[in-house]
Amino acid sequence: MNPDAQLVLDFWFGAPGSPTHGSPRDEWFRKDAAFDALIAQRFGALIDMALSGGLWRWKPPSPDALALIVVLDQFTRNTSRDTSRAFAGDAMALSAATDMVAMKLDEALLPVQRLFVYLPYEHSELLEVQDESVHLFTKLVVTAPKLASLLDYAHRHHSVIARFGRFPHRNAALGRHSTAAELAFLQEPGSRF
Repeated sequence: MNPDAQLVLDFWFGAPGSPTHGSPRDEWFRKDAAFDALIAQRFGALIDMALSGGLWRWKPPSPDALALIVVLDQFTRNTSRDTSRAFAGDAMALSAATDMVAMKLDEALLPVQRLFVYLPYEHSELLEVQDESVHLFTKLVVTAPKLASLLDYAHRHHSVIARFGRFPHRNAALGRHSTAAELAFLQEPGSRF
């Protein structure tokens, strides 16, 4: 494994043998400026390299593929909140995730690692990809019931795409005009993932 990829995985999932390895972390799904700043400080250059295609050698079947997905799909969101750059790695992350799933490489991962292979599906604004997201999270919850809340989020993301064809909470960052229905939806609790 590439040493930089191992650093990404150890940072995100905890090093093998550590108390946090294989366990969900609160930092993953909440806004935390200090955590975001730490990611930017430690991995900013790696994020830039990944977004420019410089880490494409990490794509499946490389053992570094999970690290590539984390950098493109998660680190971008943490370090670039409320900007278009937060979503700049989505297509590449989905491509790597799709390859991992097609090669069944996801099945060899710990459940908390698999969820990050499936999140690029959940982040897609294509309904057919959202369908696959629900399918993948359903399979994950069968094998890891403690992650059941993730299936609810998959259904919620799917519902938004089925209704609007896009995520309205991204419109401002992406310079898209919001419809009246989208603006009303954004006033609802829980509408911004």
